[in-house]
Parts: sequence; C-alpha cells; structure tokens
Amino acid sequence: MESDLLLRILQFYPIFLFSLTIHEIAHALTANWGGDMTATYQNRLSLNPVVHMDLFGTVIIPLLPMFLSTGGIALFGWARPVPVNEARFRDTAWNVVVALAGPFSNLLLVLFGTLLMGFAYNVGVWGELGGWWVLSDELLASFATFVYFFVAINFALCIFNLIPVPPLDGSHVFYHFFVRGRGHLYGAWDIYQRLGIFILIVVVQIVPHGLFGAPIRAAFKLLTPEMAYGLFGIV
Repeated sequence: MESDLLLRILQFYPIFLFSLTIHEIAHALTANWGGDMTATYQNRLSLNPVVHMDLFGTVIIPLLPMFLSTGGIALFGWARPVPVNEARFRDTAWNVVVALAGPFSNLLLVLFGTLLMGFAYNVGVWGELGGWWVLSDELLASFATFVYFFVAINFALCIFNLIPVPPLDGSHVFYHFFVRGRGHLYGAWDIYQRLGIFILIVVVQIVPHGLFGAPIRAAFKLLTPEMAYGLFGIV
C-alpha cells in the first residue's frame, strides 16, 4: 500500500510541479512583454517551483486525494498568482493575454508530449525493423506511463485554469469582459473572489468525473501505441 502510494506520487507530483512552474513563468514572461516587470522583480521567472507554490493549491489539493483514495490522483491545482501591475500594461487587453498565457503554455506542453510519444514509437519501431536496436517492453511501458501523466496533467491544468472562478486564470478573462468598467458589479465581484476557494473545492470534487472527464479520457486515448502509430504514419 505504501509503495503504491509512493509510486503514484513519484509518477505524478514532479510532472505537476514542472508543468505548474512553466505555467507561472508564461504568465510572468507575457507580463514583461506587455510592459509590467513586477513578476520579474519578485523572482517569478524562476524555474524553482518553490517560489510559485501555494500551500492549498499546489500541495493540499493535488496530494490529499492520493492519501485518501486507493488509486486516484488529482489532476488539478494552482500556484500563487503572479503579481501584476495593470497600470504598467501598454493596453488593458494585456490582462487577458497574460491570463491566457498560462493555459496556453500547458497546451503547448500537451502538444510536445504527444509529439514526443510519436517520435519515441517511430524510433522504437524503425529501430526494431531495421535491426539497429530493440527497446525492451519495460522501457517502453515506463516511457509511455511518463508521457501519459505528462499529457494528462497539462491537459487538465489547461482546462481547469480556464474556469472563471478566482483565483484561476479564467476569472481574469471573465472580469475583463464582463465586470471591468461596470462599477455596480464591483461589490458582487469582491464577494465572488472571497468565495472562490470554496467554489473550487466543489469544482475539484465534480470536474474529474463530470464535465471534463470525457475530454481528458479522449486525450489519454491519443497516447495508446495504436493511435500513436496511426498519427505518425506507422501501420
């Protein structure tokens, strides 16, 4: 039991931290491009995941389900929000660009992982057919498991962070288009922000088995050897 738990943590958490770190760096870097260097001054362009970690969103939410369940993992979580000074942006539209940069970085990592899987199977199959080398089933299985988690986690982070609930990225997009400039909504938005964490607790319980379960399973299917062969020209 303990060995299974440790294995799940080792398979999941390093990839989760890496993906979340890239997500936050994408926010900070895009803010720089928009004219705000606040995140850079506060060391949020760092590859050190510790500077981005949030106790609740980066530790408790992702890891607690592993200790409470017999086999599941939480594919969702978030980091400390990247500090942004909107007054320094060249245009208010950069609020949206910066917010979407994080999920977009995860989408790029999904694409990278899928391409990596296809490349690996091409190398393995053509190497075996040509008699150059033969990759063991154990090595292929380990690599496939790694890419499976890599794509699944990044896919989930991309979708989850687009939910318009504070402090997720989708809430900044929602605020920009539906709340900004409408003073009569500011009070309601302030209450909504205060309730954000509690709403997310409910979302975390519902989303994996509901609204986003089907697309996540579809992403998993893209990583099967048969699909990889089809996608990358191997029959």
